[in-house]
Amino acid sequence: MNDAIQQDELLSKKQILGATAVVVLAILLSKVSGLVRDQVMAGYFGISYETDAYTWAFFIPNLFKILFAEALITAAFIPVYTSCLKSKVKTELNEFVNSVVNIMLLFFIFISLILLIFSPQIAVILSKVANNQIDGIQFVAMSRIMAFSVLMLSMSGLTAGILNSHNIFTLPAFAPFVLNIITVIFVITLSRSLGIISMAIGTMAGSVLQLVLQLPQLKAARLSYRFKINFKNKSVRQIFALMAPIMLSLGAVQLNNSVDKFFALNLGAGNTTALDISWRVTNLPLGVFSVAVITVLYPLISRQAAEKDIKGIKDSFSLGVREIAYVMVPAITGLVILSYPIIKLLFERNNFTPENTATVSNILIFHSLGLVFFGLLMILNRIYYAFRNVWTPLKVAIFSIIANALLDWLLVKYMDVAGVALATTLVAVFNVVTLTIILRKKVGLLGGKKIAVSFAKIVLSSALMGAAIYFLWKYLEKYAYSSLTFLLIILLSVILAGAALYIVLTYMLRMDEIKYIFGLARKFKKKS
Repeated sequence: MNDAIQQDELLSKKQILGATAVVVLAILLSKVSGLVRDQVMAGYFGISYETDAYTWAFFIPNLFKILFAEALITAAFIPVYTSCLKSKVKTELNEFVNSVVNIMLLFFIFISLILLIFSPQIAVILSKVANNQIDGIQFVAMSRIMAFSVLMLSMSGLTAGILNSHNIFTLPAFAPFVLNIITVIFVITLSRSLGIISMAIGTMAGSVLQLVLQLPQLKAARLSYRFKINFKNKSVRQIFALMAPIMLSLGAVQLNNSVDKFFALNLGAGNTTALDISWRVTNLPLGVFSVAVITVLYPLISRQAAEKDIKGIKDSFSLGVREIAYVMVPAITGLVILSYPIIKLLFERNNFTPENTATVSNILIFHSLGLVFFGLLMILNRIYYAFRNVWTPLKVAIFSIIANALLDWLLVKYMDVAGVALATTLVAVFNVVTLTIILRKKVGLLGGKKIAVSFAKIVLSSALMGAAIYFLWKYLEKYAYSSLTFLLIILLSVILAGAALYIVLTYMLRMDEIKYIFGLARKFKKKS
């Protein structure tokens, strides 16, 4: 562990690849374990009102975590904290961090108690809004079990924010893996006696361990804890001034998610769960690479913004956009063409039926179309936050609420629950285009020519790859469905063949981005 800390602390701009490699590996394990958790849930409980109840019981505390903790940590705390590291004396830095920690502790204890006490009332509200299409009894039980998960997850996020500001990425990135694995263990061991309640117990236990895992590394920050809050501290006032509009912006996003879930819930049993499963599969490539790049680049972008290094920010933006596109465009191609066999392989067993496979795979197609834009939106928001400009993303997000609700209402009439996924993608496109236009007016040219050339090569390579895997799958499909083993071998072979072809094509086109990928692979080898 000490070696990992030392390696992380020695991070420099030239070592971005190494840090990204660690984060990619950690997030890959986290996303895969999350997929395993969903497989276990779907296999044990199917997709039903029961699993919808768990989805909502976890969504509500997680919503508070996103609104308050992520608004404070990701968008406000990290930029201010990195500035303090350069300019503040030790006592002032400790006072600032202690104030933030203690405010968060008190606030999220209060939120946890509210969720614990008022779960029955929340269940009544959900039932009325969703036309009684939710298991209220199961919801109340699981909501109370997971009430304090919001406290654990929020403090874990703050811990990760401090460590990332010190260029320590390893264990914070691995922490979510613990949450998923613990949940799986609890379901396997307790599902016969407790049913879906085992999911809630596992989630709560995993959220505790996720925080505990990171605490020993805080010694690298050389901070000392005291139960003290100073609201007059300039940095404390600064982050809470930044937090309000950021919270509203994230609130707009989460309001969109809530509307999506209500539309899905009203379409019948299991649709909320189906929407969540599709989103988690979509998030596998998005989370593994896009989040890894952004996790490593954001502290760098924050420092560049603090130093008013506009050229550096443009370079970071261009790098992030091109690398996300390099991975996400072929991922879209593969997911659209192979959505049905992917969902069949991952989930269709026990209580997860062929009809469930058809539903989720159809949703997955329209979720996956937004992969590039979901990734670009992460970069754009972080750049605005690094500039301490939180109002522009908020204004754009408010417009997106109206657009999302209208699109949900319109598209579900023609596409059922898949229309909700398409609405999510279209709203992401709107946000990215709008924020890019505004950013370009603020800082000037963003390297559009270089990005456009890369995009053209990426799209061409992805199209050729897509044609190859389409015809290859059509030829092998009749053999693949003869058994689960054949499906695994053939589908994996098709995916690997497509990936190899894509890499060869981009290498032949002499893309700069392929050097990044090869460098990433070399770093993985060294880490192993």
